[in-house]
Amino acid sequence: MSDNNIVTYAPGERILKKGETADKAYMIISGKVRVYLKNNDKVLDLAQLGADEIFGETAMFTSGTYGANVDALEETQLLEITNESLKTMMDSADPVLSAIVKMLIKRLNETNTKLLESETREFMDIAFI
Repeated sequence: MSDNNIVTYAPGERILKKGETADKAYMIISGKVRVYLKNNDKVLDLAQLGADEIFGETAMFTSGTYGANVDALEETQLLEITNESLKTMMDSADPVLSAIVKMLIKRLNETNTKLLESETREFMDIAFI
């Protein structure tokens, strides 16, 4: 994982922006982050994550864009996981394990998409009242 860097974010600093190309995932070394959607003045909190949790990985596996915003809640140290290092890790993994991980990511992404569409639809309805 020599391609990966440790980066530090200040409280309130944006880490990921919804719609940006997913070129990195992050593992939280210390601190906390907030995962959320924003529509005008309406905000939908999706999660708060802390040490040893990972975010941004699903979009990397699906060659997509980030599906939510992520901000640091406090000073936060992250391990950046690049596409290249993720590919290297997956290529060196047991083929069966690699296939299982890819299938789990696919299923998780499908479930997240359905849930997010439902939440977003409700969120959008509230935002436009």
